[in-house]
Order: sequence, then structure tokens, then C-alpha cells
Amino acid sequence: MGRIKPRKGETSGVRPARTGEGSAIRDLLAEVVRNEEDREQLEGFCKLLDHGVDTSRFREAGRLLVFERRRTLLGAALVTGGNHGSAPGAQLAELAQHQHLYAQQAGMQQRMFARINAVCAHLAFMAVAPAFRGQGIGRQLVRTAADTERQRGRRILTGYVWEDGLVRLYEKWGFIVSPPDTAAFFVREKVTELLRAPSLVGLNLKKGSRLVVLPLVPDVRTHDVGTDEDPLPAVVGVVEPFEPAHLDLPEELAELKSRVEAFVRQQAAFYGPERVRSEFDAFLGQGA
Repeated sequence: MGRIKPRKGETSGVRPARTGEGSAIRDLLAEVVRNEEDREQLEGFCKLLDHGVDTSRFREAGRLLVFERRRTLLGAALVTGGNHGSAPGAQLAELAQHQHLYAQQAGMQQRMFARINAVCAHLAFMAVAPAFRGQGIGRQLVRTAADTERQRGRRILTGYVWEDGLVRLYEKWGFIVSPPDTAAFFVREKVTELLRAPSLVGLNLKKGSRLVVLPLVPDVRTHDVGTDEDPLPAVVGVVEPFEPAHLDLPEELAELKSRVEAFVRQQAAFYGPERVRSEFDAFLGQGA
């Protein structure tokens, strides 16, 4: 896909949406609206835009981008904050009769997704006018969104796709694509300066959909946590201090952490920090 070059005397490219463009943006994005919830979200952002409200300052921020050529809007995108895992996953249903355990597991999942959403931007909607597809407009919208969110400290840009053709397109653009109906995030928690402990959290998707994830920083990558018969790529996207406040054994955990740190320092003195880190990563990979 080549970049669209403006003709002499005209402008062409991606820019933030302006007041008064809500109706045109709504028309462009109408085809990717899948339900009433989507429609209300899009309608709300377009109305706020036309009232001159800067939604990028909201707690649940949203940014409308457009591609303009010859004073005509040919593409648009809405980028919001991450909102994954807002409800307990279906995999917790089997624990429903064990209220204490269910509450603990649901709380752990909620805390993990709070970490992920804090560093996540979400491509809620994106569309290009039918007559102008295949010219690189969508790619430029995604690239601009990614660059903008990276500058704001985001680590990943996510989205949802349903069509196989779009899956191949997003893969071409550098996105990691989940299996249908399910996705996973692999959070690396900082135990010591050398070691990162893994925590895995699953995400149930709407039937037929896939999660696509674009890494915005180098240390976001995939880690296969499935099997040869049933692969499941998980995204490594968050590194946090190891502070598991959901557990009720702080003294025991503190003691365990100090013992681990002492052992790591001892091993690093003998073998060097790089070897210790690589061997620990290899061990985690085999364990997954």
C-alpha cells in the first residue's frame, strides 16, 4: 500500500477531527457499528466533537482522527482508552458456588486488567470510504494513532476484527492476532532487578471476533502459552512491581521475596546476571 500523495496545492493526510465534522465521521464509521452499544458510543463522541468538547481530557479519553484529501474526509478512526476484562471471565463460572474463592479470583483478574488498560489504547472504530480503499488510508490512520498513543505513554494498541480479510490486513500492519473467541495477556511482574514472574489472564471475546494488538514499545511481544495442537499467543505488555495485594500473607510473601533476591544475587555473583536472567526466562517458557 503506497502513501497517498497530495496534488499540487492541496493537502492530504491524517489529522484530529474538528468541530462540525461529526456527521461526516458518523457516516464513515456507520458500517463498522455492530450493535446498539457501539452506535451510542459513536454517536456520543460525534456529538461532543460538534459541541467543541475535548474528549481527550476525559477519564475515559477518546480521540477522533480523520484522513482528509481535497477537503473531503475519506477515512476516520476513534481511539479510546483500554477497557478489557471489565466483567469476570466465563472461566470463573465453575467457581461460582465457592464465593470466597470466586471473589478472590475475580478480584485478581480485575486488578490485572486494570494494569493492562492503564497502558492500553483501543482502536474502537476505523473505516475508509469504499471508493478509496486499498490506497493506504487505513494504514496511515493506524500509524498516526499508534505514534500519538506511544507519545502519551501507551504500550499497546488493541482492536477487534471479525472478517478474515481484515485479520490478514492487520497482521500485515504488524498486529498480533489472537485465536477466535479468546485472547490472553501475559504480565511480567518485577520480583527482583533480574527476575520477572509471569501472570496470565484470559479474555473471552464476542463470538467470531479476534483481538488484534499492536506493540508500541520494543518489550511488548508474544509468548505462546498454548500447545502444538491448540496454540494460544499471549501478549507480554506490562511489567509491574511484584506487589500482590490480593493475597492475605504479606509477611510470608515478604520473606519469600527476600530469599529469592538473596538467591539471585548469589547466582549472579557466580554466573553473571545475563546467564541467570536467560536461564530463568527459559524456565518460564518451558513452564508455560
